[in-house]
Amino acid sequence: MHILRRTLMVAPAVGLAGVLASAAVIALAAPPAGAVAPALPQTVVAQGAAQWLGSQLTPQGTIDDVTPGTPDLSATAQAVLSLGASGVDLAGARAALSYLKANSATYITVKGNDGPGQLANLILAAHVLGANPTNFGGTNLVTRLLATEQTSGPNAGRFGTDAQDADFNAGNFDQGLALAALAAAGVKADTTSISWLQNQQCADGGWTLPDNVSTPCDPDPIGAAFPNEDTNTTSLAIQGLAAQGALTAPVSTNALAFLTSAQDADGGWAYSPNTADNPETSDPDSTALVIQALLALGQSPISPTFDQGANTPLTALLSFQVTSGPDTGAFSFPGIGTATTGNVLATSQAVPTLEGLTLPYPPSSVGGKSYWVFTANGAVYPFGNAVSHGSAAAVALHAPIVGSAATSDGDGYWLAASDGGVFNYGDAGFFGSRGGQSLNKPIVGMAATPDGGGYRLVATDGGVFS
Repeated sequence: MHILRRTLMVAPAVGLAGVLASAAVIALAAPPAGAVAPALPQTVVAQGAAQWLGSQLTPQGTIDDVTPGTPDLSATAQAVLSLGASGVDLAGARAALSYLKANSATYITVKGNDGPGQLANLILAAHVLGANPTNFGGTNLVTRLLATEQTSGPNAGRFGTDAQDADFNAGNFDQGLALAALAAAGVKADTTSISWLQNQQCADGGWTLPDNVSTPCDPDPIGAAFPNEDTNTTSLAIQGLAAQGALTAPVSTNALAFLTSAQDADGGWAYSPNTADNPETSDPDSTALVIQALLALGQSPISPTFDQGANTPLTALLSFQVTSGPDTGAFSFPGIGTATTGNVLATSQAVPTLEGLTLPYPPSSVGGKSYWVFTANGAVYPFGNAVSHGSAAAVALHAPIVGSAATSDGDGYWLAASDGGVFNYGDAGFFGSRGGQSLNKPIVGMAATPDGGGYRLVATDGGVFS
């Protein structure tokens, strides 16, 4: 009997590493005044929220939009990120990633061109599950993302077209997302793309959406509905620059000043900072994103700096946790449903934050949580979060199974027999075998190439067949 394990290259986590525990739904309300502030990671809460999120996936692995039966590909990608970050329902996350692969053309195309934010989301989703973004359903997501960068004109360095920028599908938010995605793929972004985002920072330390030309810097515009700088765009800009090692001292200092001044009295953050003309209330998405930005800036969200009396950033975020009813464990969003109604996007954002992670989320949670055991007659048994994609147990084998290898995304595997025969299952492709050919010595093992586009067989005499 043999064990097929998934071997992953683990990227270092940015921020606080989460220690995985058994997934259980445990209600945790905000502590009373005077209690010790909760610290990160909040692993049990995060995994309870992730369990609820996994339960929202359809059988085909998607999150539906407001119309049942209509997949929301963006929400599906966000769910993959959160499930991968928490290590919960990885089978569901892989099913969702497979659906995104099959429908990537629909998702990626925005205003007639590749959307940088969409490509970045897919890269980050692939990365967190240990999949290869350079061979994602037959396409190289990294190359396509790099190709969206403008090479001339006033927006040289920005990812995405002017039409996408005008439609809020390019600009500061997506630039930060793209820089984080490139870092996940091990790509150092060029100076032009980094400088473009750095130069978009407003004097008060925030960033605007989509950029400071379309939406000029103005912390409290007279007669406008809200200040132009916002916490969400600022968070993504900070995380993207941090992922690329491009947070200079002036950028960091000003960004921290903006986020500090934008904090609400309840300890959380709203999309727009509070001003005299623009009273705002905290929401879970913005609070979670700002906490991630603080981690990326090297700050602790439980520092006295961010205490608002008995309120802290974490008590503010935890106050949105659903603690009773069928959606227990999820996070609600103000104004949408009730305090006991789970919200998919709020929950997706809260999970990695409560795990103490910032973009890009490391795939370390995937490793060691699943494996397959196969026998000489070709039977395959999945354990943990592994999923069976088929076996050779019903095949009349000419020789016993002696080796195996998994695809990088865990959605398939190969089995190799001692006579060189190869059997592929799931998304593993068949690229040839030595079955039926004369061998000097029998095959005893196999290994897949990192991109999943091939494999090698090794014989007892050291012979290697590719």
